[in-house]
Amino acid sequence: MKKGTSFFYISLALLTITLFSCKLKMEEEDLYDKPGVNVTNKQITLIIPMVSKETKYINVYRKDKQNDKIINIGALYHPQALENDGKNYCYIDSLITKEHTYEYRVRYYIEGEYYYSEWSDSIYIENEYSAYDEDKVLKYKANGTSLIYEPADYSLSFDGTIQAPDFPEYTTDNYKAMIIFQSSKYTQAFELPEDLSKPIALRSMLPADFLDTDIKIKGIVAQKTIYADGTTDELENNDNNNDNEPDKEKLKKTVIWTEPLELNLYGAGSAKVINIPSQTGSSGLDISLSVR
Repeated sequence: MKKGTSFFYISLALLTITLFSCKLKMEEEDLYDKPGVNVTNKQITLIIPMVSKETKYINVYRKDKQNDKIINIGALYHPQALENDGKNYCYIDSLITKEHTYEYRVRYYIEGEYYYSEWSDSIYIENEYSAYDEDKVLKYKANGTSLIYEPADYSLSFDGTIQAPDFPEYTTDNYKAMIIFQSSKYTQAFELPEDLSKPIALRSMLPADFLDTDIKIKGIVAQKTIYADGTTDELENNDNNNDNEPDKEKLKKTVIWTEPLELNLYGAGSAKVINIPSQTGSSGLDISLSVR
């Protein structure tokens, strides 16, 4: 090989390494500081720095190092979730299992953009802690249940009965069953009706962002909402006329989710994609005031 050719390839290799290193450095610099983590007898406490007053909410992600599974375990709302110091948010993860190792990162939603933090230090849950044993299932259990989609009327039915998770706070802390839908732009959880023996009218359940577009069902989660007044019930201290309707909208402070339960879906083809048309079309109801 000629010296000139050899020099060219060496220079190209060095340039590639330099550019790759710069890319990694830039990606690392784009990440906010990792959350602080502290384990006590039965919970992990995350201390999450406030990075901007323009933050709308923060998602909390957890990685279980035993299986490398990453799940979204909750959301914090600014400024309701700020601690008294005005500089940090606090998130408590109590749905943890003995002899598992966890890492956490957060995602800030600021002025229409997402920004991630670095992953936290690893936290190992010792066997002597009062966390949950391995045999406790901290999410819904399928018991052979599947979902049936009926395209004729855009309804969804449960073929079977899902079983509640194995932690006592599920009943005492007003956890609610939620179903997760995902479009190309959004992933959101919607409350399921208490009676799952009847078909669910999806066109009535879903907002416009999930109509007239392809969507997928990503699972069933249990959701706990903590409001700014510290309660977990929208009606508590908020129904003075006893009509079983909230007097005003309560501000959310924290939302907590269990791990999703994925169910088999039938009636949506091999791609498991459904598309529900709105009654008026994606352009809405036409009420033009002019006529030719």
